[in-house]
Amino acid sequence: MLDSIKNLLFDLDGTLVDSSGTISASLEYALDRMGSGPLSGVSVQSLIGRPLLDIFQREFAMDAKQATEAIELYREHYDGLGREGTSVYADVPEVLAALSLAGYRLYVATVKPTSIAEKVLVDFQLRDHFSGVAGASMGPERRDKASIIAHALERYKLDAGHSLMVGDRRQDIDGARENGLPAIGVTYGFGSREELDSARPAGIVERSSEIATLLLAD
Repeated sequence: MLDSIKNLLFDLDGTLVDSSGTISASLEYALDRMGSGPLSGVSVQSLIGRPLLDIFQREFAMDAKQATEAIELYREHYDGLGREGTSVYADVPEVLAALSLAGYRLYVATVKPTSIAEKVLVDFQLRDHFSGVAGASMGPERRDKASIIAHALERYKLDAGHSLMVGDRRQDIDGARENGLPAIGVTYGFGSREELDSARPAGIVERSSEIATLLLAD
């Protein structure tokens, strides 16, 4: 199945970068400004990869107007933090370079808005590895992973039969399947091994270097 793959779609948070510190600080800031109290009792890792609108509405009981305001506060703080609280996972730059050299075309498909994802990739010197970046819309129109992957396929004219998703959460695997793509799950991110096993991806790796090993195997 993997022999026919030409295009690789990568999740961002939990797959390319560990952004848990930045996300946690930004959530705390937004909740504080909204008067919703501290983040205590909620696992940040369980939230990463989910649309912000869903997080604020479902986890913190905000209505649509409050959630929209909270998202603006979150993004304001996130943008101000820059590189603080985020780091690139070990071996990711080398893996991306090896895959590009082997002829794969690389893309990012993330629940982050495209403009914010672009900035993260530029800040961490990863942008040059990718042929395109597909993210969530700034509004609520395109926010779940399935619709983001569909957007990536349409925007960059990618054949689902020759494309594969790489991500750390069940929604990455399920979103890929809804669009006819196989997927590889990575356990070094924010999703558990059990979560990924239950999603039944085409493969599971424990380190980023194993992505290249799996795809470049003779």
